[in-house]
Amino acid sequence: MRNPASGMPAHAPMAHTFTAPRFTPGPWRRCGHRQIASMAGAGLPICEVWSGGVGIEQADANECLIAAAPALHAALRAALVTVAGLNADGAFDDAEHAIRAALDLAEGGAHE
Repeated sequence: MRNPASGMPAHAPMAHTFTAPRFTPGPWRRCGHRQIASMAGAGLPICEVWSGGVGIEQADANECLIAAAPALHAALRAALVTVAGLNADGAFDDAEHAIRAALDLAEGGAHE
């Protein structure tokens, strides 16, 4: 799709520049008692999930999700490169914006 006035694409893809994340590098692992540790360096715990208020099953599920966070972050970065590259006509705007919003939250940006 081209802008008739300029002959340029009507939708220019948004730049996707990456900076190094500020969080502890992955991979992370579950190390017992609902603690999550980095597998890099000394492997010290970086997070502990409490079950108070949410119950054991939900706390265990939260622990799994948190332990997967570095891998999920890397997958979103890879997906953004692909989606942004295919989005010249704006067909994937919703997906691109959702990926960018999730990365922004994960990287300490605006919280909604």
